[in-house]
Amino acid sequence: MSKKEIEIFKIGHEAVITAIDDVLQNLRSYLHARPKVREFNNVVLMHLSRQNKAMYDHLNEYYAQDREAQKMLEFLLHDLKDIKIKYLIFTDKHSGEMADISYRSFPKEFIEFSREIISRIKMEEEYLFPLLSEVPVLKALQE
Repeated sequence: MSKKEIEIFKIGHEAVITAIDDVLQNLRSYLHARPKVREFNNVVLMHLSRQNKAMYDHLNEYYAQDREAQKMLEFLLHDLKDIKIKYLIFTDKHSGEMADISYRSFPKEFIEFSREIISRIKMEEEYLFPLLSEVPVLKALQE
């Protein structure tokens, strides 16, 4: 895979980290945090959507004979599904479009969820990037 595709992931990581920082700066005021949370949700959704089934199918096909790579891809895909579920739960509860019934739990829940996202980013950089760097260009990332 070309450096360009990995760079797209890195830019996505930076955007997610920046969005987390923007929310953290407004964490004490739910009213001020809501617009930042909407932006955070959009950035995370965009990043997670880059890792689609086509991408993982292509990686699995490329690494069909490498058992260790297959196991890592299986783990990354399973973790991705968990993160997507947590994302849906978080966005459902804190979309910024609902009444302020969740404002008391918001700081704690945002910190917990952002830690999960940061952990996922670190895993992608440590485990997914090396796998991606060996693979020819992925059409799934170009779309």
